[in-house]
Amino acid sequence: MAKAETKMIKNARLSDPDRYYAQLPVWEARLRLWHWGNLFLILLLVLTYLLFDWHKELGLPKPTYVLVEKIHVYIGYAFVLLVLARLHLAFHGQPFSRWKDLDPRHDGKGFLAVMKEEIALHLRPKTDAGGLPIPDPDPGHNRLGRFLYLPLLVLLLPLQALSGILWASLKWGFYPLPFLHTLSPDTGKLAKAVISNIHAAGFYAILGFLALHLGGLVKYELTFASDLFSSMIHGKKILTRQAAREYEEITGEKI
Repeated sequence: MAKAETKMIKNARLSDPDRYYAQLPVWEARLRLWHWGNLFLILLLVLTYLLFDWHKELGLPKPTYVLVEKIHVYIGYAFVLLVLARLHLAFHGQPFSRWKDLDPRHDGKGFLAVMKEEIALHLRPKTDAGGLPIPDPDPGHNRLGRFLYLPLLVLLLPLQALSGILWASLKWGFYPLPFLHTLSPDTGKLAKAVISNIHAAGFYAILGFLALHLGGLVKYELTFASDLFSSMIHGKKILTRQAAREYEEITGEKI
């Protein structure tokens, strides 16, 4: 899409103050780098996992699939660093990178009440004077999406990182726990089976998250004609008037 056409679309959105009010910086550079870097590493991990898991079907010789398996481990260490970096941002990042922006609860309502409310909002969104669906009033992470993001960061990614480290130490004697490779054959075999199953389950759970994330993104973009995808590239979101007011309260910046 040409820059002029993109600018016209943005101006058209901002010309309706009841629907959109201002384009404001929401996603900090560190979060955007983490987002795309994490996606890239996960895709590499998926590719290498499938290669060594299906090595028999693909006819790969043992030296080749063992090399791929070790490459998977090395990429996994980079993945661990990214998980730690994201947890750091959750405590020390800018407002829309922190835990508070991932908590779906608000106005004294619990998880189930908010989930029911948000599902209804997305299935039957409120409309403006022109009959167009009005985007949700959250300046940061979508409140319905937070039900995916929070368990991802609190449970799934850390568990996947930890199980990957344990598996690499058990099978190859890699750091940080190389002594696990010296366990007795029976104990080591049992431990590898348990950790491998946990790691594989986490792998498919992450694939499920990606599918839901992409499906939700497409649904949101089509329903609300938003700039959600591009905002994770340049960092700015076009917000409704209500979202802009919340933005002021969260950041302390006057618009």
